[in-house]
Amino acid sequence: MSHVAGVRLGRWEIEVICEGWAPLPLADECPGQTVDWDGERERRPWAFVPGEDAWPWHVHAFLARSESATILVDTGVGAFGPWRPWRQEVPDAWRDVDLGAVDHVVLTHLHADHAGGTVVAGAPRFPNAGYHVHPADWAFFAGSDDYVAADAMLPVEASGQLARIADDHEILDGVALVHTPGHTPGHRSVVLRDGGDALLLTGDLLHIPVQADNPDWPSSHDEDPEEGARSRSSLLGRAAQGGWGVAFNHFASPFGALAGGRWTEGARRSLG
Repeated sequence: MSHVAGVRLGRWEIEVICEGWAPLPLADECPGQTVDWDGERERRPWAFVPGEDAWPWHVHAFLARSESATILVDTGVGAFGPWRPWRQEVPDAWRDVDLGAVDHVVLTHLHADHAGGTVVAGAPRFPNAGYHVHPADWAFFAGSDDYVAADAMLPVEASGQLARIADDHEILDGVALVHTPGHTPGHRSVVLRDGGDALLLTGDLLHIPVQADNPDWPSSHDEDPEEGARSRSSLLGRAAQGGWGVAFNHFASPFGALAGGRWTEGARRSLG
């Protein structure tokens, strides 16, 4: 299923589904900031493409299973394909996923690399799931020809499986949706909890590790960079204070934690 080992959070087993990766230029990141890319490369060699001024943009989805529920966070690119050619593609990434067993699909936002696999052949790909989209994203992408416009997801609405609730809320006990606007107006992140332990699934709250260390820096990927920086600083601050695990959609090594103002990667088998 993935090049990344999954982790456990109490009753939850969280697996990574990786569809592949493409190189993105470092020059497009962290506008207006001076970044010691050589130092970053030395500290985190896995976060760079060897021999290139680029980072490996991985497309990940997260599958969280317990005895009572299966939650999918994002659905990958599906038929839309990546907007840059894959350097490495994993065509069978979803091979081991029982599509009918997924109870809830949370779309952090409606860009194609996060929502492109939601509908296949004109029907919801996960036939028994409830789908969760923030209404601000649904409105923002309606009628757009960029990424995954809302009209490309109309089969989910027509099936009665779509939930558009603006307020932060739990879809199940221990599965909270948190509005984190900036990347898109309706971008949201997911917090999984079990007892006193938590794992934050960020969506596109950030894209590269240096942003985790400097959450107040604006991102070139955000529709509203100032709002994105506020969301990033707020939620990552909560994660650091609470000792949460953190998982990033586009990192080659997606699991880690924040401490002392820095992010440390590492897929621990047990979080908490």
